[in-house]
Amino acid sequence: MTSKTAIDRIRESAGSMAVGDASDGIITAAITIADRLYIVKEKAIYRIALADEIDPKRTRSDIPNTQQLIVNAGSDSEIVRRILLTAEELFKKDRLLSSIDLDEARLASLEVLKFVIAANEVSQIYKSAKMAAEAGISSPKDMSFKLPAIPGIEARATTFIQKCDHSFQAIYKLCSIFYTEAEMRKAGKWLDGFVAVLHSRLEAGDKFIEFATALATIGKQVRNVRHCIEHPKKNQRIIVQDYRLTPSRELAEPTIQVIHDTSASGPEPFGAFMEGVVSQLLDGVEFLIAYLASRNIESPGNIPVFVAEVPENQRRNGVRYGYLIDFGGSVSRLG
Repeated sequence: MTSKTAIDRIRESAGSMAVGDASDGIITAAITIADRLYIVKEKAIYRIALADEIDPKRTRSDIPNTQQLIVNAGSDSEIVRRILLTAEELFKKDRLLSSIDLDEARLASLEVLKFVIAANEVSQIYKSAKMAAEAGISSPKDMSFKLPAIPGIEARATTFIQKCDHSFQAIYKLCSIFYTEAEMRKAGKWLDGFVAVLHSRLEAGDKFIEFATALATIGKQVRNVRHCIEHPKKNQRIIVQDYRLTPSRELAEPTIQVIHDTSASGPEPFGAFMEGVVSQLLDGVEFLIAYLASRNIESPGNIPVFVAEVPENQRRNGVRYGYLIDFGGSVSRLG
């Protein structure tokens, strides 16, 4: 038997690590994805890498375990609960078909989360800038009025739309883990291919098809707005306006208008536009995760298992959807 080296003893001994700091709140969940550990705190998510992951051949004894902040939001965030923690609840071994790569599904959900969080941050930073701008408004003097302003508002619009489009690209990737990308591409363009695959696999009138059709529509609208920004034309562009004074002597808040043959909208308040898109994204991702799980459940035993909203008194970390069983009309969360 080969005796253990000093590095072996260090790597295989018990240890501890303080993850983040007190400002992150307490640890509420630990998630393992593809053999990597993610620690979810109330206000942050960290990825942990043990020394063996960094130095698998054990060449140096001074390689530390590491932690890295990957999302500046945690279980207190509605977005984290409705995306990552919902995926953790539903993408489970022995619940879904064995052909589904659950690690890839969770990683794709994490990717979606990052982009939705990033889009929401643009929206929230704009909201703060708008409040600060309006707090400094003063009355006109000598027929002169200093308009409030949101510096770089056009760049904010560009960044927001790009993050939203990246969210939908990650959503497409998530769908392709359950219904192969080759099959979806053959069936149609982008998310329309996903809808076509569902039509071929599910019964007519299945609610998942109706939902997926609506999700694909939102995705195409976001993609079209991105085209308006990146490939502007006379009939394909956006108009972003900062604060302005109207002829009726009213102060109009910043607005965005989309000029497009099929996705025209506005003008509407820029803040409301962003909040609306983030809300649609969040609803869409949460429902998508629930539908993907519910339509790909491993064949149950004697007791039928289904995916639905968990009774509030049985929820964990505020996650709405889970696996349920029905005992004579009494519904209980499974696991």
